[in-house]
Amino acid sequence: MTRGELIEMVTGEITASGSLPYSIPEREANRIIDQAMNWFYVNYGPAVETQYYVIEKNWFKQPEFKKTRSLLLPDCVVTVFEVKEITGGGRLGSVDADFSDNRLIASELFLSPFQSDDLVLRTAQYSYWDLTQAFILERIGFDYNRNTHRLKIVGRDPKRNVFLQTYAKIEENKLYDDWFFQRYITAQAKISLGRILGTFKFNLPGGIEVDASGIKDEGTEELKEVKQRIDDENSPDWFFLFH
Repeated sequence: MTRGELIEMVTGEITASGSLPYSIPEREANRIIDQAMNWFYVNYGPAVETQYYVIEKNWFKQPEFKKTRSLLLPDCVVTVFEVKEITGGGRLGSVDADFSDNRLIASELFLSPFQSDDLVLRTAQYSYWDLTQAFILERIGFDYNRNTHRLKIVGRDPKRNVFLQTYAKIEENKLYDDWFFQRYITAQAKISLGRILGTFKFNLPGGIEVDASGIKDEGTEELKEVKQRIDDENSPDWFFLFH
């Protein structure tokens, strides 16, 4: 769906498919959409997706980094939640990667207890995989500001390539197809229309009075319901532990 199609859909609803002779201006509709997108990218999970980046170690030797200890990430990045140094060394000090992905996959294929219900062995395997993270990736202290898009490295300088795990914005046209986004825009449009019509008192042809407060209240109630449903969907179902 394009932005024009979204505005047309919202206009069709608040005017009852053209039955009512008033709607919000297109400029106001664009303002509502722009502000709603900023809200959804921060507060709505499906509005972002996981994106991975690898920063080569040479970047941390540049004068630009040493001056501010920060890197400029793409504008699409909303938040950064993992910054790890890629080590990939062997557990015995050898050059081969004892904990490489290939060996982990092999252990899943050949060591899994498919023929039995050995819960103890399965628990031991998962503990082993958790342990490998200490040998493959090493966490780096960081701070990220989504307004400046700057990733600041806290503490020591990374000595190896750095792996980033981020949440990035999805395409705008994909967000336009989301039902929650459509209802959010429609509710905001009703509130805006009620505010416009309530500024001055006037009647439609035939002496019909415009109920501006009713339109505004309807939008306010719908907006509250949409935000509540989004909050219900965003409730956490996991625990984050660190040591």
